[in-house]
Order: sequence, then C-alpha cells, then structure tokens
Amino acid sequence: MMTQNDKEFEVLGYKLRFRPDDQETSEPSANISAEEVVAFVNKRAELIKSRFTNLEVSQVATLLALELAREKLSLEKEFKTNLQNLELRARRALELIDEVSPPSH
Repeated sequence: MMTQNDKEFEVLGYKLRFRPDDQETSEPSANISAEEVVAFVNKRAELIKSRFTNLEVSQVATLLALELAREKLSLEKEFKTNLQNLELRARRALELIDEVSPPSH
C-alpha cells in the first residue's frame, strides 16, 4: 500500500518504493536523499554496462555491489589509519608541550 510520502524509483530496471518514515536515523548519512542515492547507483550501473555490454542485470548488480563494497572497505581502512596517525601526532604534540612547559607551583 503506497502512502502519500512514498517515492518510486527505477534502479537497474526494477521499480522500487522508498518510504522516508522507515529510513529515519540520526546518522550523518540521513542528509543524503533517496534521489541522490538512486542517481549514484544508476550512474555507476551505466558505467559497468557500458564497459561490459553483454552482462545481464543481475551480473551488473553483483559487480556494482562488489565495487561499492570494495570502495567502502577501502575508505574505512583509510579513515582508521588517518585517525590513528592523528592520535599519534596529538600525543607527540602533548609530549613536546610538556617538555617545554615550566612546572606549575
């Protein structure tokens, strides 16, 4: 049953319904609209289809899922490494500050 707030989209030839009430979160990703997600997925799917013209929709979907998962995992690993490097630099900076600061009385 479709409500007034439901939106329909086509992704890889499938009509999908998005119900915003079911998707409410407090995460930063909540700032990304369904339209943006669908446009992104469709664009990436078209790129795959243009490179591999004989693929079936299910194969395109599988390749797209694998490609996006690889990118997500890569970004998570990069983020974790950057965070660890930032923590290390912050500790070193505090140690330097402690070395040059006069003792308090």
